Amino acid sequence: MLRTRFIHASLVFAALAGCSLADELDGEPCAVAKDCWHTQECGRTAEEEQLDLPGVCVSEGTGCVPGRQLGCACDPLDYDKDCLMTALPVVIDYPAMICDEVRRVCVLESDESGVQP
Repeated sequence: MLRTRFIHASLVFAALAGCSLADELDGEPCAVAKDCWHTQECGRTAEEEQLDLPGVCVSEGTGCVPGRQLGCACDPLDYDKDCLMTALPVVIDYPAMICDEVRRVCVLESDESGVQP
């Protein structure tokens, strides 16, 4: 009986610890899915891979953070999805982005000469 209670308590603790670890890793930089919790994926776009930028740990099935990652869908009229802020922590040197109004995806911001940084 005591052993059954111990096992039950251990399983409950493990489940609670797993939830908090997923919360801790949410939004953290990643290169592959193994960098994230088992209920998450590494949301890394093809554009980020080409520029050797990290992706972001997101819930499985998310893909990428809309309006916050290169190559991900955006909305120029939505402050949270206009590509002006990145999904990654500020300490990551992520290039400036804008929302391409025609394609509705985040793209690199061009300087005045039309050359992308």
